[in-house]
Amino acid sequence: MTKLAVQPNSLEAEDALLGCILRDETCFDRSKKYLTKSTMFYSGIHRKVYNIMRHLDKNDKGIDTVSVVSMITKTDKDIYPALDGYFITGLLDHGMNSKVEIYSRIIAEKYYQRELIKDADDIQKFCFDNTNEYNDIVKKVNVITSNLQSMSTGKEFDLKKLAKETNKAINEPVDLIEYGYSSLNSLAGGMTRGEVSVIAGRPGHGKTTFIINLTHQLLKQGYKVLVINREMSNKEMMKKLLVLSSGNLSHSMIRSGNIDSQTQREINSSLDHLVNHYNNSLIMFDDVFTLNQSSNVIEKFRPDVVIDDHIQLIKVNSKLDGRRFEIEEIMQEYKMLSKKHNMVSILVSQLNRNIEQRVDPVPKLSDLAESGSIEQIAENIIFVYYDYKVRYEKSDYGPNRNQIIAAKVRYGVSGTLTMGFNGDKCLFHENIAVYKPNEKADIHIPKNATIAQTKDVFKAIADQV
Repeated sequence: MTKLAVQPNSLEAEDALLGCILRDETCFDRSKKYLTKSTMFYSGIHRKVYNIMRHLDKNDKGIDTVSVVSMITKTDKDIYPALDGYFITGLLDHGMNSKVEIYSRIIAEKYYQRELIKDADDIQKFCFDNTNEYNDIVKKVNVITSNLQSMSTGKEFDLKKLAKETNKAINEPVDLIEYGYSSLNSLAGGMTRGEVSVIAGRPGHGKTTFIINLTHQLLKQGYKVLVINREMSNKEMMKKLLVLSSGNLSHSMIRSGNIDSQTQREINSSLDHLVNHYNNSLIMFDDVFTLNQSSNVIEKFRPDVVIDDHIQLIKVNSKLDGRRFEIEEIMQEYKMLSKKHNMVSILVSQLNRNIEQRVDPVPKLSDLAESGSIEQIAENIIFVYYDYKVRYEKSDYGPNRNQIIAAKVRYGVSGTLTMGFNGDKCLFHENIAVYKPNEKADIHIPKNATIAQTKDVFKAIADQV
């Protein structure tokens, strides 16, 4: 006896999705862009439950177990004997809310596969019918292909809605996330949600300290920040953030472990401040190793800003031939995640070792490790260059200044910003702020200058260049 093949389906994904919606009704909206109709479910009983959820959503009624059970009719039970309160509450044991889009895509993909099987059968029958002309056959294939492509997008485009959102974005720049330094905001134009910025530098030049300062500035502005520490442990990152937040502690003091009672009180006070103010807005992981794991934690926490330090340590699961292709996949994945979750991605990158052999030690775009894909995808590329680390006493900047080089800036002005720097205090500051778009300009920005005032200065410089 010939065994009939079961059509493509994933009952597990259907159980998981329905369970997520019952736990959190906002999951229903997240599923709608993939599941446009209940017939996309393979199981009849799942189709019925999803139809009830659609009815509740359409009538602005809450979706929960009680509401769904109350909508089950006697006719429904006659058709689906297992459809009862026990079945509905059992769905709560399935799925993770952070993976709603994944479950929805699986259900949709299985549905499109079933539709393709059915349409392929129709094409075969059409071809076997000798009364059909060849052009009619081609037309039939094109119609079916077009229908499949239309179904598989699961999305709609509304120009009127886009125009309204664009107008709002112009008048209320909610997509703009500022760095927290007026001079840097004016130079680089801030960061835009949905885009990727890269911070790069040589070891020991202060790029990690700069990242910690950015993290602190973003937290003070009220943003949720996810930090993925690949090189440094969470505890070491917290020590630096503790020193920066305190202002009275030093990193060398913390690392030495020689702590007196007064210092301990300062540590306790600073830690309490960090916990009380940023407990719900700062998330850090030091055990996320792969690109897939990164995507999963972003999906779970949905931050305003994700900082990944650093991308050369990310493991890519796919079998790509060469690190260059892996870096390209990492950059593309972060670009996609930034757009999907309306967040900013700040990726930390190493530089090629060739820079050590060059006479001119100032970083350039070509110094980026696997520079092609990074330069192509990132909207902003900023280098941290500590001249004193290279030239020591011969440096024109001394030990208390560090340079922020905006090498690629999509919405601002490229150039070099010299900032105050104290490595032992883990601090970048604007007590000293010098901007150079080229050798002709050397403009000092006052410490308390507003963003508007600083922008006027930089605009005047740009007009002259």
